[in-house]
Amino acid sequence: MKKLLLSSLAATAFTLSMTAHANTFTYLDYGFGSIDPDYTVANDDFSSLSGAFEFGKGAFIAAESTEYGSIDLMAIGAGVYAPVGRASSLFGILQFVDVDWNNNNDDDTGYRLTAGLRSSLADRLEIEGKLKYDDVFSETDSSFALGLRFYITRNFSIAANYDVAEINENDQNAMFASLRLSL
Repeated sequence: MKKLLLSSLAATAFTLSMTAHANTFTYLDYGFGSIDPDYTVANDDFSSLSGAFEFGKGAFIAAESTEYGSIDLMAIGAGVYAPVGRASSLFGILQFVDVDWNNNNDDDTGYRLTAGLRSSLADRLEIEGKLKYDDVFSETDSSFALGLRFYITRNFSIAANYDVAEINENDQNAMFASLRLSL
């Protein structure tokens, strides 16, 4: 009976995912994993809650709350995207950034520019790459992120992500999984 139930669930998930594709900039995303920071020999926790809401032809707002161990980062801003071919979109985002270093009132603010590409590799598989330029603290930092996303259904996906963020001259190399609900 368990095998029958398990195979039925697998067939249902496969059938639902046959029409899934990556095409929306309206989503809610939760990421969790670990980081390998420069400032310590031990790994630390990574968590992120982000979202975007598309409100016009190619325009969207984007917000993010990320915890890199003892560093809390909040970002909010707006972006635009443009389709490139049938299966890809180029996008850019400008965000206001607030960083709290070590939870000790050592806050600093600045801005982030992000340029990226989202591309569907197959009907249910998407790859996303981003280059980020942060102007926070006294340093300007460039970093990148790469994610591979699998759409289980049209509106729900899982991803494996790698993110390198440089915050106040400290690298925060994050490897994490994420769950996304596309609306």
